[in-house]
Amino acid sequence: MARNNSKHNSKEHTRVRIINSAKQLFSEQGYQKTTVVDISRQAGLSEAALYEYFQGKEDLLLTIPDLWVSELLKDLDEQLFGIQGAINKLRKYLWWYLRRVEQAPLDAKIVYLFLKTNANFLNTEVYANVKKFYSCLIDIFEEGQTNGEMRPDLDPRSARDIFVGTMDHIITRWLLKDRSYSLFDNLDHTFNLLVAAFRTEKSNSADYMN
Repeated sequence: MARNNSKHNSKEHTRVRIINSAKQLFSEQGYQKTTVVDISRQAGLSEAALYEYFQGKEDLLLTIPDLWVSELLKDLDEQLFGIQGAINKLRKYLWWYLRRVEQAPLDAKIVYLFLKTNANFLNTEVYANVKKFYSCLIDIFEEGQTNGEMRPDLDPRSARDIFVGTMDHIITRWLLKDRSYSLFDNLDHTFNLLVAAFRTEKSNSADYMN
């Protein structure tokens, strides 16, 4: 039993080493320029040994963000637990997610600059998890309509798309500019503009008077 556990741990360690090597190379020189030979050398393995774990570099491209997004999904409910009000939940969602992006820039770069332009992305498990991750926003907008924070004529799915599109733009621009500034620069201003489009007129007027 101990020998089997040791063998399993060794295989898992090798798998993680391959993933980390691919992550680093994709980030440094781009997905297209990176070869399986590059990855195997970086991981200290033969090319044949790498193929025992992954079918190729596209398989790796799809595996890397799946691990990251799965971790985000597990953490999401915990982050929103106990927060009252839809606006407060939206703020927490945005600040927490951008914080996680800053903490894992290589994963974010692979997702936003390489994976989303891959033709097979929509057929992957990671895409299914991304949809789950964003579906929480629809629930938040619907809650906001129920408690009177959000406009009654607001379409929750359209609001979700606007919110996600803004996040994607913020993150993609940050990555393309080599992370030369903080994602949180002027974020309050951007968030307030977004929320103003979602809130009821009464709620916006009250904020303005305050």
